[in-house]
Amino acid sequence: MINTGKARILIDFGLFYGEYEARNSVIDFDAAEIDFVLLTHAHIDHAGRIPLLYRKGFKGKTIGTDATKEISAIILEMSLGLAEKQEAALYDIGDYSRMMDNFMAVPYDQILHLNSEVSVRFRRAGHILGSSIIELWIQDQDQTIKIVATGDLGNESMSLLQGPDIVREGDYLLVESTAGPVRRADADFAQFGKEIRKTLKMGGSILIPAFVLDRTQSILYIIGMLKSRGIIPLETPVYVDSSTAHKITEIYRRYSYYFNSEASKHFSSDSDIFTFPHLYEMSSGDALMMHDRGQPAIYISSNAMLDHANAPKHLERMIDDPKNLLAIVGWQAPDTPGWKLQRGAKSIRIPLESYKDGKLDVRYAEKSVKMRVKTFGMFSYHADGCQILRWLSNFSEVKEVFVVHGERNNALDLADIITERLGFKASAPELGTISHLSAYGKKYTNKRIPDLCSGMRASSRIGSSSEQ
Repeated sequence: MINTGKARILIDFGLFYGEYEARNSVIDFDAAEIDFVLLTHAHIDHAGRIPLLYRKGFKGKTIGTDATKEISAIILEMSLGLAEKQEAALYDIGDYSRMMDNFMAVPYDQILHLNSEVSVRFRRAGHILGSSIIELWIQDQDQTIKIVATGDLGNESMSLLQGPDIVREGDYLLVESTAGPVRRADADFAQFGKEIRKTLKMGGSILIPAFVLDRTQSILYIIGMLKSRGIIPLETPVYVDSSTAHKITEIYRRYSYYFNSEASKHFSSDSDIFTFPHLYEMSSGDALMMHDRGQPAIYISSNAMLDHANAPKHLERMIDDPKNLLAIVGWQAPDTPGWKLQRGAKSIRIPLESYKDGKLDVRYAEKSVKMRVKTFGMFSYHADGCQILRWLSNFSEVKEVFVVHGERNNALDLADIITERLGFKASAPELGTISHLSAYGKKYTNKRIPDLCSGMRASSRIGSSSEQ
């Protein structure tokens, strides 16, 4: 929250997961006093509680890019539907509708004047479609304070969207720290393809549990590319069984002008980068029936952490066969089935959902883990610590860097390395911290170290591969 004295502005307001989930129903400020919500992107951990603000009295605008508005409409409706079935909804359809009715879509690179003292601009963050770095200019008497909030910065080695825009000036910076101070190996999608080919050659199938937003679209693009290069056999059937992922893929098609040059080249050559031979988009029931054919195939299904939706049903069908492969391509929240499998669990409790009279019913299947499990960390959409340092190095001087949006140790360690290697004052504020920002005071000058990433440790989670 940014309080100028004349306006209160929130940057993002998302859902918490795991041990922090109880905080989702808590708003420790008066929502009616908020004037604007600036949304960096549509992921639930950034957008998921904005409808709750409207329920609690917020009447202002939510502002984000055009693609963010379209994706938020789908993701938040899906989130609400799931919460209602679990009888855990924080808001209702009316609150969701008020948010979308009050959502102002703005283009990248255009300065928007929120009021007489605050202006804002959205820049490309390269994380998911529509994701933004937010620049804020705030008048402080006869001076101007500039705040830059990265949101989630994209991984430069991913191959679909344009990379993060370079920003060179700012007084106060808020930077994410998901990966921490690590250096990730460049993405090797050929190796991913070879693992799939090896599994198919053994007569096994591959389950890829994937987030419906961006991960599914990027997986489709990469599998299509690997098929065209002969790394994955062209005739391999690929089944995608998420209706929400289908809707988001259509949005990606409409916003292809946000793709990077390589993806744009393929898209503009009268080919659809999300379509290739033997790709089938189908319902969960139809996709599950494909297992009965006994034909090696690739199954792309939600949820990425295997804790709800369709992917656990595929897991139950595939886990008994050591020829099969579970390809983990996304972050796994602690204690989810995906997290346990990633860490070598020998047996697993699989949640299998069904609906009776419109209500969710969950039964559990206890299974020994016989299929292979492998993590492919090259699919991370977050910049690693090295990329974040390089992005920050474009600033000649700053007053302070606030390291946020990361596990505690990652945030603290990244703050330390920013100070050590760039010379900027950096801190990882705790929940509830209040900082008074001023146009006056000391600025810290960039040390201009030639190799910012020298000696930085290799990632132990993002970018790593582990096989059971």
